[in-house]
Amino acid sequence: MQPRTRDGLVLLLAGVLLGGGAAWLLGRRRESPPAAPRALDAVPAGAMLVATLDLPALRASPAFASFLREEREIPGLGKVRDVCGFDPVAALTEVAIAIPAAGEGGDFGLVAAGAVQDEALLACASKVIEARGGRPVVSAIGSFRAVRDSSAEGHGEIAVRPGGPILLGGGAYLRAMIDAAEGRGGNVGGNVGASAAHDDIARAVGEGAARVTVVLTPEQRAEIGRELALSGSSRSPAASLLSGGASVALGPEIAVHAAVLCDAEAPCAALGAELRAARDARAADFTTRLIGFGAVLERIAIAAEGKALHARVKLSAEEAGVLVDRLASLRGLRQPALAPAPRPPPAQADSDAPPRGDAAPPLRGDAAPPPTDEVVTPPRRAKPDGGAP
Repeated sequence: MQPRTRDGLVLLLAGVLLGGGAAWLLGRRRESPPAAPRALDAVPAGAMLVATLDLPALRASPAFASFLREEREIPGLGKVRDVCGFDPVAALTEVAIAIPAAGEGGDFGLVAAGAVQDEALLACASKVIEARGGRPVVSAIGSFRAVRDSSAEGHGEIAVRPGGPILLGGGAYLRAMIDAAEGRGGNVGGNVGASAAHDDIARAVGEGAARVTVVLTPEQRAEIGRELALSGSSRSPAASLLSGGASVALGPEIAVHAAVLCDAEAPCAALGAELRAARDARAADFTTRLIGFGAVLERIAIAAEGKALHARVKLSAEEAGVLVDRLASLRGLRQPALAPAPRPPPAQADSDAPPRGDAAPPLRGDAAPPPTDEVVTPPRRAKPDGGAP
């Protein structure tokens, strides 16, 4: 074979392989599954409060890992893994919690994304309802299937679809979350309505493994203004608040960044001065210093930047772990380990065993009787004739 012919065949083969590889990659791209749903995609746009948790990042952090690795229990039923055969939280990657601006005081929604076992989750929820004496009912709502207790109307429902997300909410708000997840309504991630305000405060506090944002509606701001006026504090800088939030970024150090947005620069500056004074007073409090929060409060930097007020502090992972553990104990999330109670001494076998109660022990040897304040009257002697004394 001539060298020129051989080289031509090699180039032709290379072209075929490259062309085939490109076609295969393009085909794989067309056939690739859609991106996994985000938790925020199922949070309706009208939420007042939105909190998100990056579970893999929290699991990898020494300060927070113990809370996510602990065995979860269902009150009155035992460990989740024993009841359901698996732990639904173990495979989740993201959680969002939302509270609507309008609605009953108990309305809230929870969205969880990750590797979701929809059939197993519905079966688990049904077992829990039955174990508590309820009657589980599974129904289809759009692309989701939901389970609820038909004997307790008005309580929460769990809805899930293959691939997720998992939704937990009540009545109308659960359906609003399903509409948001299916693209029929605005969601917090879509810059619709109040979502733009959530984006503003989210940008102010930055990314974090945990983040919460709160946006006040005009009605809520008006109510705050009325309450301040009734208390004689109508000029308080709190009347200018539009939104607030906080984030926790994990790394070699744990950075906490909180912020509020105001409708003008002057109120933010005045609010900063008030918060710095409150920080100093709280940091000097004996109880605060005793539980270890005083030194942390002293390091919080509070500064106004235009219409935003920022508070920042950094902690080492070890320091944050200690503070989180103490805070959890104070809030009752963890019960401190108690030393075993000492065993009572064995009962004495002889007849000298003291009676129960507060009776004194029997006298031994020449021990003097214990002092007493009781006045002892000696008995009167009878007369010789046997009459009365």
